Amino acid sequence: VVVNESVKKRTAFIKVSTEMLGDIDFMRSEINNELSERLGLDVDDQILNGNNVGQNLNGILGQSTAFAAGTFALLVVDPNLVDVLTIAANQIVIANHFPTVHVVHPTDLTALRLIKAGAADGAYVNRLQDVAGTLTLDGIPVVENTGIAQDTFLTMDGTKDTVFSKGEMTIQVGLDSDDFTKNMRTVLIEWRGLNRIKGNDTTAFVTGTVSTAITALTKP
Repeated sequence: VVVNESVKKRTAFIKVSTEMLGDIDFMRSEINNELSERLGLDVDDQILNGNNVGQNLNGILGQSTAFAAGTFALLVVDPNLVDVLTIAANQIVIANHFPTVHVVHPTDLTALRLIKAGAADGAYVNRLQDVAGTLTLDGIPVVENTGIAQDTFLTMDGTKDTVFSKGEMTIQVGLDSDDFTKNMRTVLIEWRGLNRIKGNDTTAFVTGTVSTAITALTKP
């Protein structure tokens, strides 16, 4: 089946006084730091959450496959986030992909670090390893992203998602709204590109609500 993905345009802007335009070093610093950072954060959020409407990118979450308990439904005793992520990874493997990362909200990542194995000595889950600030579960990194809602998770084969940039980022300076009367200028940066997941690869991305997944796994 032939499908297409349209190039979208994302922008960010800052306001500066007209006098500041003459300070080249200042403008370079502002563009390299604040303006580029704003655009980068916007594109990052769009890659994850974009709904493909208008100039929004076709984000990963909107193309992901829903979590399915499968053969583990109602069979896990006292399941937690470790179990949910483990079964999500299994869902990707049986779809002939290889899970490379789990993505969760920072609060859920903190909760994951606090999960105990249930031993009397309060030991943590030994399948969770924290090395140099990077948490892994069975060797798969678990990363935090404020763009994903709390109580939501994404497990994926990141090699199946590709971001394409169309040309270089462009920067324009102009007047917007009441800039003229306030002696201000608007500096706008623009990026054009797209986020692509091939139709056959949507099963390489699994998402769901943690609490709902736990309910689906819990043994009565």
